[in-house]
Amino acid sequence: MKRKKLTSLLLTCVLTVFLAGCGDAAKTGESAASQDAAQPAKAKTEETKAEEKASAGEVTEIRFTEWDGGETLELYEDIAEKFNQEHPDIHVTVMNIPDEYDTKITAMIAGNDTPELCYMESGTILYPLAEEGAILNMKEYMDKDPDFDPNCLMEELIYRKSEDFIVAYGAGAENICMFYNPALFAQYQVEEPPADYANAWDWDTFVKNAQLLTIDSEGRNALDPDFDPENIDIYGVNLSRWWAGYMPFMYSVGGDYLTEDGTGIGYATEEGIEVFQKLQDLIYVYHVAPTPAVSSAMPGLSEKIATNKVAMNFAGQWSNTTLMNDGVKYNVAAFPKMGDHANTVITCAGIALMNTEKADAAWEFMKYMLMEVGANEPLYKSALWLPNNKNEYTDEYMKSCITDKHPSNYYEAVIKPMTDGTAKSPVTAKVKNFSKIDDIITPALDELWAGEKTAREVLEGVRDAANAQVQGFYK
Repeated sequence: MKRKKLTSLLLTCVLTVFLAGCGDAAKTGESAASQDAAQPAKAKTEETKAEEKASAGEVTEIRFTEWDGGETLELYEDIAEKFNQEHPDIHVTVMNIPDEYDTKITAMIAGNDTPELCYMESGTILYPLAEEGAILNMKEYMDKDPDFDPNCLMEELIYRKSEDFIVAYGAGAENICMFYNPALFAQYQVEEPPADYANAWDWDTFVKNAQLLTIDSEGRNALDPDFDPENIDIYGVNLSRWWAGYMPFMYSVGGDYLTEDGTGIGYATEEGIEVFQKLQDLIYVYHVAPTPAVSSAMPGLSEKIATNKVAMNFAGQWSNTTLMNDGVKYNVAAFPKMGDHANTVITCAGIALMNTEKADAAWEFMKYMLMEVGANEPLYKSALWLPNNKNEYTDEYMKSCITDKHPSNYYEAVIKPMTDGTAKSPVTAKVKNFSKIDDIITPALDELWAGEKTAREVLEGVRDAANAQVQGFYK
C-alpha cells in the first residue's frame, strides 16, 4: 500500500480479525439440538429487521475514505459492495482521495463534513486528530459488542492514545522487503539471498555480494581494482530512505527509534550512528548503491529490475502488487543483518472510526473489514495486504492466498515474519509526537545521503533539537 510512498505511501497492514459468532447462552435443561435450532431463527430475525429498515427507506449512508486508485480501488469497492448486500440497512461508498489526503480530510472535518470511516496515516494526522476529538475510542465499541473477539487482535497493530483509548487498528498490514533480480544473480554467478530470516546474510556477506553485482560500463564489478565508480551500469542495491527503511537495521543491532528509556532518539546512540554510517558507506565507500541524484533519475522498481539496472532493492511490500501486475521476473528475500539477528518492520495505515452521528453504522463496516474472515482476501491475493487477524495466519489459509503470480519466496520472506516476531511494530504506533521528531531528523539526513557529512556529524548535530520533541512511548 503505498502511500507509504507516503509519506510517502501508506500505508501500515487490512487486517482482518476473526469475527466470532456468539449465540445466546443455553438455558438450563435445553438440549444442544434445541440450541442449534434456535440460532438460525435469531439470524433470520436480524436479517428481516435489516430488510424491513431498508424497504422502509431507512438506509444509513456512510463513507469510507482511502488513497489507493486503479485496481486496488476496485477491490475496495468490491468489498464494500459485498458488505452492502449483506447489510441492506447500511450503504458504504468508497471515497477515493488520491492526493493531498491529509489536507483534504482535515478540510472536510473543519467544514463539518467528516467521513464516517477513514484510513489515517499514523505518522502524520492520526494522533493529532485523536487529540482534537475527531476520532472515537475504538475500544469502547469493541467492549460493548458481544460479537467482538479481542483475542484476534495483533498487539503490534494497535494504535493507542492510552491503555484505554484505541485510536485506530492497523489496516492493510505490510512489511518492508528486500526485492531482487534473479537474472542478475545467475548472470554474475552470485548465490541468491536466503528467504528465511533465520538464515539471513550477515552484513559482510551482503556487502561482498552487492559488490559482485555492481557493474561498471566496461563490465567490471566493484571488487575489480580497475572498477570505475563514475560510470556504473548496474547497482548492487538501491536503498530506501525513510524510517521504515532504516528500522530493520536498528532492530538488528538491538536499537529502536527511541532509546530504551524513551528520553532520546535512538539514531544518535552509538548503535544508531554505526547503522547509518554503514548505509552511507554503501554509496560512497563501496559504490554499490546510487547517490540520491542518480537514484532520483532512475525508473520505478519494475523497470529497474526488468532492465537489469538494480540487483537488490529495499522497498515496501506494496511493490509486489506492481511487480506482479507488470509481469516482472523477481523474488523477495530476508533483510541482511547488521547485528545478531535480522528483522523487518511492519508499516500500515490505521483505520479510524470518526466522530460522527453515524458511528454505529460505520463500526459495522469497520468490524466487517477487520474481523470477517476472508472479507479482504482479494487484497491478500493482490499482495497489497497481509492479514491483521491472528486467526488467518494458518499455513493452509495463507498458502491459499498465494497465486501463481507471487514470487516463490513470498511465504518465507513476507508472510512468516508476521507470525514469528521478525516483523516489528510500526514506530508510528508507539512513539509519541513522532511527526515532530521525524520532521527534524529526515531533512538532516539529506546531508548524510549526499555525502556531505558523516553519520556522527549529522546525528549528533540534530540530537538536541530532536530530543526536545521526544515524549516517550505510547506503550
